[in-house]
Amino acid sequence: MTDMYQDGTYIKHNPLLHEEDSEYKFRYIRMMLNGLRFDGEHIFVLDVGGGAGIVAAQVCQFLSSKGARVECHAFDLSPEMLLIQRTNNPYVTLATSDFNQIRAFGGYDVALLIDVIEHIPDNGQFADDIDKLAHYVIYNIPTERNVFDWLRNIRMGGKYYSFQTKMLGHVHFFSAISAKRFIASHHHLLRWVLPDYCGHLLESDHPSYIRQRASKLRRVELSLSRLIYKYIRPIAPLIIHGSLFFLAESRRRIG
Repeated sequence: MTDMYQDGTYIKHNPLLHEEDSEYKFRYIRMMLNGLRFDGEHIFVLDVGGGAGIVAAQVCQFLSSKGARVECHAFDLSPEMLLIQRTNNPYVTLATSDFNQIRAFGGYDVALLIDVIEHIPDNGQFADDIDKLAHYVIYNIPTERNVFDWLRNIRMGGKYYSFQTKMLGHVHFFSAISAKRFIASHHHLLRWVLPDYCGHLLESDHPSYIRQRASKLRRVELSLSRLIYKYIRPIAPLIIHGSLFFLAESRRRIG
């Protein structure tokens, strides 16, 4: 990750820390969590780059509702975001920017990397580190190598991807194929799901999405994406902008 997380630039560009997507994301994460079995009744959750911390709080509440005792450790390079996560997630017992503290604990039942891996320069090494520390890993990875994003890049004079880096800190851009390959090369991939992201943007009453839909071109794109998602879902990730959720298991646990 770059200094934009430590110097406040990321929060300046993304002041809501994507809080508006928390319920949407948790809906799919809950699907991944259903059916998982954990050793013992004390579950440790690792939240990596958790933004506002609301998604991790929902995960912890869900696991707690099953009768488990739950603790969450938050790792983030931004001190401001760690403070926000502590406020929003009452299950946090450790919030740190020192990954050595996370590595020293090294006994996590589930790690959350939700919209994170695309920000990390050496993301392969980081994924390998997480594989050694957590039994299960849940990812959401934006897929920005697709037909619609390529067309958007042409419309923006070839500056779309550099804009994503400047505003969102993305330093890696995945297709659906490369995202699956990434997970499979660092963990044991259990399952994945294509979420209805275009539907979320069309139906959300959040002001930022209402503003997006005010653009005729954007609304046409979202409406067309929804049709593609609904009727030709197997190839939809190759065409429309979105993401993929993954559930993976540590290779060490099954080796």
